[in-house]
Amino acid sequence: MNDFESLDFLGEEDANNGERKSKKSEELEKILKLEEEAKKSFDPENLEQIINFYFDNNEYEKALSYVNVFLDIYPYSTEAWHKKALILDSLGKFDEAIEYFDKAILLDPTDTEIFINKGITLDNLDKFEPAIDCFQKAIEMEPENLDAVFNMGLTFEKMEKFVEAAECFENVLKIEKEHKDAYYELGYCFDFLDMMKESVAAYDKHLQYSPMNYTAWYNRGIVLNRMGRYLKAIESYEMCLALRSNFSSAWYNCGNAFAAIGRLYKAIEYYQKALDLKKTDSFTLHNMGNAYEELGDYDTAIRYFTEAIQIDPQNYESYYGRGNCYFNLCKYEKALEDFNSALILCKDYSEIWYLKADSEHALGRLEDAIKSYEMVVKLEASNYDAWYDYGCALLDAKLFDHSLKAFDKVIKFHPYWSEPYYEKAKIHFLKEEIESGIDMLEKAFELSPEDRFEYDFNKDWKKILSFLIKR
Repeated sequence: MNDFESLDFLGEEDANNGERKSKKSEELEKILKLEEEAKKSFDPENLEQIINFYFDNNEYEKALSYVNVFLDIYPYSTEAWHKKALILDSLGKFDEAIEYFDKAILLDPTDTEIFINKGITLDNLDKFEPAIDCFQKAIEMEPENLDAVFNMGLTFEKMEKFVEAAECFENVLKIEKEHKDAYYELGYCFDFLDMMKESVAAYDKHLQYSPMNYTAWYNRGIVLNRMGRYLKAIESYEMCLALRSNFSSAWYNCGNAFAAIGRLYKAIEYYQKALDLKKTDSFTLHNMGNAYEELGDYDTAIRYFTEAIQIDPQNYESYYGRGNCYFNLCKYEKALEDFNSALILCKDYSEIWYLKADSEHALGRLEDAIKSYEMVVKLEASNYDAWYDYGCALLDAKLFDHSLKAFDKVIKFHPYWSEPYYEKAKIHFLKEEIESGIDMLEKAFELSPEDRFEYDFNKDWKKILSFLIKR
């Protein structure tokens, strides 16, 4: 009986507390009387009311003390062991809670509610398979128990078994077709299963019942955005923001939707709202940089990319974005530094290698540029633009035979483009292979007849070479 003796009764010290008096209600008055009576007799109904009062009002430590008193007196009460387990779960003492759920089950192995609550606690412990077993046992006893089926769906979601989770939520709706939370969770599952039309339909159904659920509007916007329905996504995000104006992620994603339809100034406005709420969000700073880069305001873009890098130095895309801005400003050394930093973090992104090669080429570092172009065509074997630039770098390095092979690759992947033929003509003339050079020139003129001019090579070779060099 030590637990009983150590209880801090509301009727004694707490009842005189001014704050407590301000909260008094009929229910509180009743509990005060019950506590006084509990000092004299241990009526089980009175104790149950006291326990439930404290539990319902989130005063779990007091509820635990009273439930311990109850169990000292009535050690075979299934409900009391169950309640103790629930209290411990609410206190975050999940392992202890499992122990008492098991004691309750020993006393009554047919109580589905105990199995369901034990399953929820196991889920809290990330013990998903045992949790599923508990929900399954409850369903075997009561096939249409909504709580068991719904919570099993939630656990399957955490296990990323979205097919099984969706099946659970669909079963919930067979039992209760207006179960709003099941529609919400179905929307979430269908999103992960790339069933985007079904996801939007599920969120729409949920919102019929819960139109003020801002997270449902937000999630719906995410799915619509993935579908490329950017205007509809914006409408959904706007509804979310009307309900929760301090939701930074909604401002950010709405900004992304505006950016996707080319409304960059509007995107910047929304990104700024997101930054006002979350100043150190590297993703928003990065996308702000992207927007200014697309607008051609490279200096401002560099500032935002730099801030993003300071917060998240592991994001290669921010280095790439800033490097691209430096490249467009012809600051090739700085651009090269950023591309090298990006490649340390992501070695297989061909676009970074491409711009690195272009920067090296612009700086006259032909050997380095050639190696970088080689990486681009290794990663993208059919990229004719890369093969063309690779061929030009090889030509500048006077590696004529290798350059011809590169331009042959361009022709293979883009046979109706005249430029590689002009470059091949140039190389053949440089190698004094006149007939081959004229042949390439004629093929280029066939593809671009607007460039053709009459010539006699013996008389006009200077004109031809000048034409090729100026291209």
